Amino acid sequence: MGFPKTRDDDPAPDLRPRPGRRAVLTRALGLTAVAGLGTVAAIGAAAEPAAAKDAKLTANQADWRFCTKCYGMFFRGYPTDGACPSGGGHDSAGYNFNLPHDIPETPTAQHNWRFCTKCYGMFFWGYPDNGRCPAGNAHAAAGYDFVLPHDIPDPPGSQRNWRFCPKCYGLYFYGYPTNGRCPAGNAHSVAGYDFVLPHL
Repeated sequence: MGFPKTRDDDPAPDLRPRPGRRAVLTRALGLTAVAGLGTVAAIGAAAEPAAAKDAKLTANQADWRFCTKCYGMFFRGYPTDGACPSGGGHDSAGYNFNLPHDIPETPTAQHNWRFCTKCYGMFFWGYPDNGRCPAGNAHAAAGYDFVLPHDIPDPPGSQRNWRFCPKCYGLYFYGYPTNGRCPAGNAHSVAGYDFVLPHL
């Protein structure tokens, strides 16, 4: 089966050059300072180089959704919905998450979260192996390096209780009495940070 054609918001975009971490941070800090200056901000935005505008446009990606069957986070930007450990494709519900990527890691934001091209799920890519994929064997990483906020107050437009499963390395919602379905067997296990994810 061929992989669906890519879109502009594809989690596995072509390998176009991306700005360095320092450039993205410098732009973000500069924009924050200018935002409070009213008219000056509008003038600065109009004069901003095209590369800086492109960096801001690709700083977040929407279409990340909760699966009602496995409780995992998956990308719903393709005609099909990947592979769910409960069988078939994922079933989406709830918020449309808009996740930050390719920005510097901080003490309250962890990088190395990736899109799996096989199951369309979000998984942690920071270990020598890649966990367990419901489509078989380990997850296959592609696309952006997502940087997920954790252990912070949940402001309006965000949801907490997203957790790492040490069995499959996936990101799943830990806000119900049960823990969904893990591709490594039975329910997900919980470990690590309490991720607080922004949504539209």
